[in-house]
Amino acid sequence: MTDIPEPHLGGDLATPSTPAAPTGSQDTLWVLMRRTFLEPVTLALIVLTVPLSVWGVLRTAADANDHGLLTAFLLTATATLPSAWSVIRVIWSESATVAIMIALLRTVLVPIVVAWPPAIAAAVTVHAPAIRARIAASQGDDGWRYFLGERDGSLLGQTLGLGGLVGMIFAMLTALALSVFVVLPTLAWLKPVGAAKSNMLLTDTPENRAASTVGIRLLSIVLMLTFAVPTLIIFGAEEATANSLWQAFEHLPRFVIEPQYYYGDVLWVLGVLLIPLGVLIIWWLLRVQRPDVAARAQLGVNSAADQRRFEEEEQRAADGGADTSTDDDGASAPGA
Repeated sequence: MTDIPEPHLGGDLATPSTPAAPTGSQDTLWVLMRRTFLEPVTLALIVLTVPLSVWGVLRTAADANDHGLLTAFLLTATATLPSAWSVIRVIWSESATVAIMIALLRTVLVPIVVAWPPAIAAAVTVHAPAIRARIAASQGDDGWRYFLGERDGSLLGQTLGLGGLVGMIFAMLTALALSVFVVLPTLAWLKPVGAAKSNMLLTDTPENRAASTVGIRLLSIVLMLTFAVPTLIIFGAEEATANSLWQAFEHLPRFVIEPQYYYGDVLWVLGVLLIPLGVLIIWWLLRVQRPDVAARAQLGVNSAADQRRFEEEEQRAADGGADTSTDDDGASAPGA
């Protein structure tokens, strides 16, 4: 039933009241971006990426063989700092009904912006005459250095082009991992009703809220397994001492004695064993969740079965309304 606007008190009864201005969920993309990039900690971390990147250039300029994790991070991954913070903070700064969507939006938007200040800083620093001279003096006769060698192309291309792109990719992957492994599970367990609403699950009755709470928590586990299982299998198989999965199973007891040699075998086996667990959780999720098929139909995101059920319910409702409002001749039925 369509809501009828209330009239102005003391005014013309035929004049509807002016609706309240929209707030909260009606924020525009521009407002969201301002809240994202002008947040003090995020802004401070963006600024911090610049001196960190300069420090990375100075470190590698002084040592042609410096390939430590710290140097690699300073040269390629400082953009992960503001990207990670912008995603994590939605847990307490945003409503649970929109937090995961904002986190995923920031996963893409923030790295695209923040990857370039450190890349520009590195490109400027590396072209300083003293730095260029130090790099040239410390590289091999064939132009090799672990970072910033002539053999790998121009310094501008390495720092600005490649550095910016690699920084953006690292930042996106980090933000995505945090969204899947931190943000969604935290919301699903601490604010399950709001998180369920964000996934368009029914929350209008106590029974639906209970079912949706279980459903959103199962969904968070499924998404974590979706990323974890292939990562464990691929990385584990690469690092394993075994040549086959069966041999990896046989090596499991050796991990207790020499974990530094057999951790790959354990990860490989763990990834495979998690597959049936994931299938079981998906089956359970499909049985317990109660999707809001009407809301999903508006966005066109229903599954085929849910969309068919929604259309059948709509048709039955339409047929029922027609039966109660008219008789066989099309005249108004009694009581209509």
